[in-house]
Amino acid sequence: MRDREDRAFGEIRVATVDWPIVLTEFPEKRVPDATLQSALAYLEWLMTDAKKSSEKLFFITDLTAMREITPANQRQFTAEWMKRNTALSRDISVGGATVTPSSILRGIITALFWLQQPPTPSFSTATRHEAMLKGIELLQSHGVLLSPRLVAYRDKHAGGNQRARLSSEG
Repeated sequence: MRDREDRAFGEIRVATVDWPIVLTEFPEKRVPDATLQSALAYLEWLMTDAKKSSEKLFFITDLTAMREITPANQRQFTAEWMKRNTALSRDISVGGATVTPSSILRGIITALFWLQQPPTPSFSTATRHEAMLKGIELLQSHGVLLSPRLVAYRDKHAGGNQRARLSSEG
């Protein structure tokens, strides 16, 4: 795994431990512009590196801890970054999920996706667990080989879901 490692950019954390799932966690409070720009530059590097080796990724953006809305200039910078990387995203991503426990925020995110459709399937979930399972499902549907860690995660949770279905059917 070349230089793909978990990295912190101020309070923003980008985790690659579950590669090809890439997790970005945002902190409770606002971050300086340079911090956001550095995190996005690392994500772009990961995407470019994945394209070089013909890999597919799933992105999770976890907003669970956030208590302050990002400033308008950072939202604009991020939107421009996303637009600039649309083709790259389409080439390497099977999709992404935004995690927030707020049903209101999930609704807003869903509405934004209706207005500005992302280049790959995008979901809004209440928990990281839901996002992980969705990522695993999409990666598998694209024929991506999962790491032993992701296989164990899938098997542990798929077994629980199957037991729950069987007990509700019986």
